Amino acid sequence: MRILLICPVPIEFTSCRSLLSLRDAGAVAGCRCARGSVAGLEAVALQSGPGKARAAAAAAAAIPAVAPDLVVDTGTCGALDTGLVVGAVIVGRSCVEYDISGSGLPRRIIPEMRLPSVLSLLPRPQADRLVRAAVEVGRGTDLHVREGVQACGEFFIQSPDIRDGLAALTGALAANWETAGVFVAALRAGIPPLSLRAVSDLGDERSLRDFRHNVRRVSRELYGCVRSLAEAGWFAQLHGRWRDAGITPSRAAREVLP
Repeated sequence: MRILLICPVPIEFTSCRSLLSLRDAGAVAGCRCARGSVAGLEAVALQSGPGKARAAAAAAAAIPAVAPDLVVDTGTCGALDTGLVVGAVIVGRSCVEYDISGSGLPRRIIPEMRLPSVLSLLPRPQADRLVRAAVEVGRGTDLHVREGVQACGEFFIQSPDIRDGLAALTGALAANWETAGVFVAALRAGIPPLSLRAVSDLGDERSLRDFRHNVRRVSRELYGCVRSLAEAGWFAQLHGRWRDAGITPSRAAREVLP
């Protein structure tokens, strides 16, 4: 099995390369790349650059070059749920691209804003078992793992009012800049997408300072969790459930509404 890990910024990419013991490889579409084997799983990491456009372009270019079985959106995120703590790992059940209206926070969520992860496309009982297994892996490594929605939009959440409003609107646990771009590229290519993100800040007035202070540590914790999931056979189980479900590439592509 081969997974493609999209890592937006240099600290995330170098943490991924280090924790998964990957080796530098030739650039893909101008993006830094590293490859290696983790518990029998072939892993390819790509530094996409920040934001949805760069993430989507990097993923779209890498998919035909790498031929992955799973595309994984990774990196940090800001908490929207006030019960989250810095360092918590969020397994994204789905993504809401909340900023496509082009005028700040929308008043409502329309279908075009919703993008499913592989977990949303699997039968619910199978997805729930996989989520429980990921939570148990987190407990074994002293990490708090939660599953839920990732909100995606290109502005930094650093106000409790905006944070709480976005949480109420989307039902999301956290927010970041890239997940939607990765999901669109993967789904349109018929490849199942997954999001694994670590909380670097709490979406309040201290967010930028906290992000800078925490990003290195929580990135290492995130990719340590990715390694633990690989060693537990979790990605192989996920791919097996996808294969057994018989979801065709055209069926996945239809999840991105034109």
